[in-house]
Amino acid sequence: MQLPETKKKLVEILSVLSESKLKEVIDFASYLRTREEREELLGMQMSSKTYLDWLSSENDIYDEVFKNELKQR
Repeated sequence: MQLPETKKKLVEILSVLSESKLKEVIDFASYLRTREEREELLGMQMSSKTYLDWLSSENDIYDEVFKNELKQR
């Protein structure tokens, strides 16, 4: 099975790294994966009907009701 060029280059680089550097690579790759998952989840949440309803002009009344609390923050 032929690896794509990017993965082939990554394998070459990884093959010469020390164990401690490999652990750093794993940590960074895990961070990237987690960040991507969070961005996907946020995107799904922000496009949900509930969120869009919350942003609708019908709910602007709550801005007035809670304006004093919002100023305190």
